[in-house]
Amino acid sequence: MEAWKNAPERGVVGRPASAAVFDLDRWPPSPRCAEFVEHFWSVRWDLRDRQPFDSAVITFPCMHLTHEWGSEQTRHGHPLPNTLIHGVVERVFHTTLNGSGAVVGARFRPGGFTARFGRSAADYTGRVAALDNTLFAAPVRLTEDSQRSAARIDDAIASHRAEPDATYGRLRSLLDVIRDDNELHRVGQVMERSPWSSRTTQRVFRHYVGVPVKWVLCRYRLQQAALDIETEPTADLADLAVRLGWYDQAHFANDFRSMLGCTPGEYATRHGT
Repeated sequence: MEAWKNAPERGVVGRPASAAVFDLDRWPPSPRCAEFVEHFWSVRWDLRDRQPFDSAVITFPCMHLTHEWGSEQTRHGHPLPNTLIHGVVERVFHTTLNGSGAVVGARFRPGGFTARFGRSAADYTGRVAALDNTLFAAPVRLTEDSQRSAARIDDAIASHRAEPDATYGRLRSLLDVIRDDNELHRVGQVMERSPWSSRTTQRVFRHYVGVPVKWVLCRYRLQQAALDIETEPTADLADLAVRLGWYDQAHFANDFRSMLGCTPGEYATRHGT
């Protein structure tokens, strides 16, 4: 099983500091599961002789299914060990790592959770819910073994093959365009690429992704901005703002501060290489 260990990725805040605190692995799903899941991941840490670490992630428009355990009694408001469903986080995902622990998770493709299980992603937005007994056809027994638990989650997700979801297929294509085309700056441009009317497009995004089109578009651009700031110490922030679609640097700074609680310049000071 090929893994991408501590590999750079849009979304993780302060990569140099976090790499010294926890081990992050990612690996692809099985071919049967890949229609719905982008990748599996695991995080493991041991801070029993060190200070707690505040971790932040500029989240993607994705849902996660995780199995979590460790020395803490609770995490995300749920007792440990536990298997949890994470909806899309609308701002920044913050968690404090204490003691020792681990998480193994499946990151669904945007819309993949709804396409696989038929549940509206909007019902989970901003929430972490314990896995209920009705999500899978049979109970899934998970252990404190990341690889084995991931394999069982993979099998459970792949075990039911629903009829092809044409809406999900079209949505994936549109989301790929939003993610990859940095020249796409406005909701109107997205609607020009959409196979549906503007109203239907927004309804599809709410149901399958859990957030509106504007949120997805802005989030991908902000993720790219944060990555560029971290990896390009001499980046011109005014140029970066224009290149990624903001009207001016002031609007860019306001959106950046709203998401991360600091300006792009302050972020560069804290996390730039």
